[in-house]
Amino acid sequence: MNPSTSGWINKYFTEEDKYSIFKSNFSSNSWKVVREIGFTYGIINVTKLPDVYLGFNYSQEELYKIIYLQLLQKTFQENSNDFDFEHFISKLITFYELIIPHKKKRLNLSFGKQNSFSKLEGIFTVRWKEHFFSQSKSNEFVLNSILLSIDILAFESYLKNNTNPILYIQCLVDKLTSLIIYFKEKKVEKNAADIELINYLKKSITEDTNLLSFGNPSFLENNFIADFIIANSWSNDSKEIFLPELTIFPFNQFTITDFEYKESCRCFLLFIEQQNYDYQYYRSTNLFGNILKNSTSYIELLLKRNVGRIQKEFHKNTVLMKLVFESTKRDLTKEEKKMVKKQTLEMIKTIPSLAIFILPGGSLLLPIILKFIPSLLPSSFNENTEDY
Repeated sequence: MNPSTSGWINKYFTEEDKYSIFKSNFSSNSWKVVREIGFTYGIINVTKLPDVYLGFNYSQEELYKIIYLQLLQKTFQENSNDFDFEHFISKLITFYELIIPHKKKRLNLSFGKQNSFSKLEGIFTVRWKEHFFSQSKSNEFVLNSILLSIDILAFESYLKNNTNPILYIQCLVDKLTSLIIYFKEKKVEKNAADIELINYLKKSITEDTNLLSFGNPSFLENNFIADFIIANSWSNDSKEIFLPELTIFPFNQFTITDFEYKESCRCFLLFIEQQNYDYQYYRSTNLFGNILKNSTSYIELLLKRNVGRIQKEFHKNTVLMKLVFESTKRDLTKEEKKMVKKQTLEMIKTIPSLAIFILPGGSLLLPIILKFIPSLLPSSFNENTEDY
């Protein structure tokens, strides 16, 4: 199963037992799994996933997509007592069309005639694409992992209370933003980027959302926010957690118990140990340098993952050339004509990729384009259509 190519959601539900990560209900035990795999901390530890994930060279983005889908599914099952995956997908699509109404028309035009699996993949692509560079921007205050977690919490509130997801997301983002402002302002040595970020964040908060109420916070919400606060309290310099005074603003906006904080802290320290005590929730990075590094890594990943498929393509093209030559001497069979047609189309698919690659800066541009238009790759590169 490869979340970077089409058909992965269908592949997942076809072999759900094989790829399932969360076996139990949301409780202290299941959230322990969420913490162990690092979902709320921004780093997925593949060794904590089922063995099936060790046999394929997954990127962090791909792992996030898989875990994200499964957490949404688990949220639906627990709040509707409905285990029909088709009902889940239908409800999730409806939810996302409420979140992105300005894109709804485009989504319908692009995915309306496709099956529900393809349509959901399209929505995920749109959702991820909006924040594609978020982990590359200097001092970006919201990582993709945080945004995905907020979507899960909004989906839960939507299912339980029929909450307007746009209002819920804005309210929670504002509360998390106020936490980041606090941590940034408490930083002893603030550089120009820190000060600029603080000013930007203060302007981004919508005051009206402070008046909103969405009922009692759920187990899921409390534990996510506890993890968020603990992760931000970690000092990578002193290798310690400096937990703030939790009775003051902005921490008094939440009703997290001492036990929940202690459990979050305990799990986080286990996670930190696995990271050799080197961890920063936010890093100031060079945008271009990070894009270049990520693009090079993506090309390397494609090559490592598809060595066998590249050889397969060469073999097919060799066979194609032989058949084309044979056609000058004899009539090809129906099966041979079908193969010539199919493989010719496959060759045509590779031409745009090669053209982009040889252009100046093409090695940087190609992996980004392939992320959003994976159909540029030959079909033999799609693990979701074949068993390996």
